[in-house]
Amino acid sequence: MAEDDRSRWDRRWAEQRDQPRSVPSWVAELESEIPRTGRGLDVAAGSGRMAVYLARRGLEMTAVDISPVGLALCREAARDEGLTIKTLVRDLETEGLPEGAWSVIACFHYRQPDLFQHLDRALTPGGVVIAEVETKRALERQPQRPGARWLAEPNELLRITHGLEVVYYREGWIGERSLARIIARRPA
Repeated sequence: MAEDDRSRWDRRWAEQRDQPRSVPSWVAELESEIPRTGRGLDVAAGSGRMAVYLARRGLEMTAVDISPVGLALCREAARDEGLTIKTLVRDLETEGLPEGAWSVIACFHYRQPDLFQHLDRALTPGGVVIAEVETKRALERQPQRPGARWLAEPNELLRITHGLEVVYYREGWIGERSLARIIARRPA
């Protein structure tokens, strides 16, 4: 399965080189909640939009993804801005998160509940997780895509970020997508 995923994402990133580099507006509105120093981890980083944003803010960033093509785009975007981002090709389903304590962990459009259940231990005291995933309500409008495996149950992000203080949470139809968004902090 991992090799199929890697090939699929490599093709997607090779075809879609011009990805947006701006941070999602909801994250920008809450940037005062996000640390500016320490180590950051962008999980399932793809072309590195969040990794670049967090590096720009002053974090020492690591971007993790199954796709070497996506991570090459991440490094290219970082170089364009005079930033350095460490990239790590990794199958998160079999290898889990990289070791370390992180001030920020970002995870956008990747759902792996068992991974989220360990975020509280992977964060430094006062560290935050920023996440956005599509929810199962998406099947109401697009019954064929994406696969249900990748879609969160109602309030799933709230349940699986146990041990963390919720700073921001929103779930529902946002534009044409059914999304759950969270910023949660490990108590200091």
